[in-house]
Amino acid sequence: MIRHLLFDLDDTLYPPSVPLGRSIERRMIEFIASRLDLAFDEAALRRREGLKRYGSTLEWLQKDYGISDSDGYFAYVHPESELADLSPDPNLRPFLLSLGKPMSVLTNGPAPHAARVLRFLKIDDIFLGVYDILYNKLKGKPHPESYCRALAASGFSMEETIFFDDSPKYVEGFRALGG
Repeated sequence: MIRHLLFDLDDTLYPPSVPLGRSIERRMIEFIASRLDLAFDEAALRRREGLKRYGSTLEWLQKDYGISDSDGYFAYVHPESELADLSPDPNLRPFLLSLGKPMSVLTNGPAPHAARVLRFLKIDDIFLGVYDILYNKLKGKPHPESYCRALAASGFSMEETIFFDDSPKYVEGFRALGG
């Protein structure tokens, strides 16, 4: 029986048509280009290839390039001004509440970004918890620990949780664990 809903944040709790997701991706590529001294297109290509092997851009940069400045990465990719690329959705809150189940968020983004976005969307108070990449010790989706830690903290099992994410790779990671 489904007793819990676990949501991704970016491009899931707001639609991919909203510019925020594309702006985040552009800033990731700019960060890569700057740090690796690459042209933008080359940085985009390397990122795309790296994401085939890793769960997040940051994990790829850490493992393949030894970049350990996660604070600098997050500050660049998720500036406070990022909300300019987000649009309110007056139907989102009523829709989520109509689902009638406890809900949590699992994101590969950092907590300040998640808090900003959820507050802007006026849904920050309806989740049991928000489990970000830092909560998961920089091991985000699809690492099994990220799902397991979020569910343990929210008090629900894989079998009683539905996970919503815009990335098939992350949904498959959840399904592989029995979700």
